[in-house]
Amino acid sequence: MKYKCPNCDKTIFNRRLSHCEFCNFELPRELLLSNAEKTKLDNEYKAAQLNASRQRLSKDVGYSGVTESNEVSCLLGEPSLRARAPRQCIKCSLPVSEDFEECPYCFGKNKIEVNKEKVTYQQEMKSVQGLGKYFLVAFVIVALIMIGAFAI
Repeated sequence: MKYKCPNCDKTIFNRRLSHCEFCNFELPRELLLSNAEKTKLDNEYKAAQLNASRQRLSKDVGYSGVTESNEVSCLLGEPSLRARAPRQCIKCSLPVSEDFEECPYCFGKNKIEVNKEKVTYQQEMKSVQGLGKYFLVAFVIVALIMIGAFAI
């Protein structure tokens, strides 16, 4: 069944909107979705999403025991874009990424080797910080040149 706007006679694609998408005419109530129809459509949508998630999970990890949509969200978890801060090693006090279970700098090494690793790490950090300072200076110079070019 196609629903048409009584004013412009064009097909209504979204029956949740109270006005025609083409002519902005206020649609009569019988052309709009009732609350029961909205609930039914929402439930069908959630069921389809659950089935898609179930298929994706079973294909990726072989899991097929998901029965409800809230279980899917609990299994997948909430997405997080925040990077975790690296923890510090107790022995050498260098930062250790979450990817490592043991400290890659000092695990299975004696004190002399740990100190060498520590010095190497500190030198790398100084060079990175030095590059950052040069980048900042270069950025300021380019910004001043651009300001001077636009001032003329």
